[in-house]
Amino acid sequence: MWRSELIRRKRVCFAFALLLAGSGAAPAAPLRPESLHASLASAPWSWRIQATRGQSSAAQSNAASVSLEILPSLTVNVGGKVSFGVTAKKAGYLILVDVDADGRMSQIFPTPELLEQSDGRDINLVKPGVQFVVPTPAGRQRGFEYVVAPPTGSAVMVAILSERRVQLLDLPDLPRKLQNQADTLSYLSAWTSELRVPDGGSGKLVPNNWSFDVKSYSIK
Repeated sequence: MWRSELIRRKRVCFAFALLLAGSGAAPAAPLRPESLHASLASAPWSWRIQATRGQSSAAQSNAASVSLEILPSLTVNVGGKVSFGVTAKKAGYLILVDVDADGRMSQIFPTPELLEQSDGRDINLVKPGVQFVVPTPAGRQRGFEYVVAPPTGSAVMVAILSERRVQLLDLPDLPRKLQNQADTLSYLSAWTSELRVPDGGSGKLVPNNWSFDVKSYSIK
């Protein structure tokens, strides 16, 4: 019989708790930056990107026309289940980042647990003009769902689309609480402009193109 198990990730408190109904196996440990090269060799579809110093670019635009929808609505109740719909005009790799009402930032998709159980390199690949729903059908079959958890109040969800394959971000600690959509977008745009991503052919760290959509929502 399937059972539900609450998976706690790197940052303990954030708006959405991930429930896994499965065999009860322990979740995969997040990949560490120092193990980047070994991880690429053993599992090229799953790595944690490091921030490396590079030339800063102007504020990132939404060149891929990413659009994020929080379902069923922008007002959610503790204990309720939610999902996310994302569309874009260009193909890219989706990362969902939540900033909870206390200002804590966490990546909620894809997670190490999902990556560990996935056979595909493209678990978070968004195709142009096709809505990408999280949890994905494959994730739902494995028992993954998002259940709203405290703290209550105003929070922010960010859809980040990477032109190159990226699946785990080593998110920075916030210097202060991000108050609104504009603050969140500005901060993440500046931070991602410093990231360098391994090129699929040469393996060299190269600049990347990122697109964003931000939605504020309320937890009651």
